[in-house]
Amino acid sequence: MGRAFRRVTRAAAALAVACAGAFAAAPAAPAAESAVTAGACSVDTAARGVATAPSGSPVSVPRADGRVDQFQVFYDSTATQGLPFVWHRAQAAPGGSYGAWERVSAGTVGPKASFVTAVENAAGGLEVFWLDHGGFCHSVQGPTGGAWSAPEDFGLQPSPYHGFLVLFKRSNGTLIAMASSGKPDRSMESRTQLSSDGVWRPAAAMGKVTDEFAGLSQPDTVTELPDRRLKVTAREWNRDRYWQITEAAPDDGLPSGWWPAQWQLCATRECA
Repeated sequence: MGRAFRRVTRAAAALAVACAGAFAAAPAAPAAESAVTAGACSVDTAARGVATAPSGSPVSVPRADGRVDQFQVFYDSTATQGLPFVWHRAQAAPGGSYGAWERVSAGTVGPKASFVTAVENAAGGLEVFWLDHGGFCHSVQGPTGGAWSAPEDFGLQPSPYHGFLVLFKRSNGTLIAMASSGKPDRSMESRTQLSSDGVWRPAAAMGKVTDEFAGLSQPDTVTELPDRRLKVTAREWNRDRYWQITEAAPDDGLPSGWWPAQWQLCATRECA
C-alpha cells in the first residue's frame, strides 16, 4: 500500500470557509485606501495587527522534532479592507504550551473564502499558503524561526469555485503543490520543491480530462505508490463524478513531461 492523503491533510490541513460564514465575523471597515499589492499579493498596510475575530479553526502542522505549529485566520478591527490575515503560533517544546499568536504578514486572505495551508519543508522551515483573490500567496519562515518572507504570488490559480491548493510530501522529502487549472491545455497543475535545494520549480501541466465540458476541483486523494509515483484522484467541481491520473515517473522537479496527457474517468470515488 502506498502513502495516502485525503482532502483534509493531517500534516498540512486546508481551512476553507464559505463566503457567508467568513463575512459574518468580519468587522465593519472603511474604504480600502491602503490596499496595495506586493508581488501580485494584496496587502493592507494600514492594519495594525490586532487579532479581533477568528475565522474557522486552527490549522496544525506537526514538526520533525515533535512540536506542533498552528495557523489561524483572524479578522482585524483596524483593517481598511475588511479582509482577514494569517497568524501563526508555535510550541516551545513537544507537548508544551503554545506561544502568542503573531501575524505572518499584512497579506490579506479572501475575499470569497478563508483558506490557509502549511507544511514543514526539508530544511526544517515552514511554508504557508493562503487564498488571495482566486490565486495563492506564499510566505516562508526559516528553520530557526524569526521573520517571515514577504508575500509572493505562488502562480497557481484555479477557475472560480474549482477548489484550493493541496500539499503533499513524498517519502524522500520532496514537496508537491497541486491545484486545478483554468488553462485550456490542462485540468490541473503542480509545482515541485526538491528536498536538495528548497526551490519551487515552475508549474507543470497535470494532464487534461477527456470531457471538454468537465472541470476538476482540488485533488481529493493523493497516494504515493511503492515505486514513488503519485496517484491523484479529483472530483468534478460541480458534479458527483471522479477522475484519476498516475505519474508516468516520479517527478524530479522538471517543469513538464512526468504526467500523462489525460485523466481517466473513475467508476467509484475511490477510483479502485
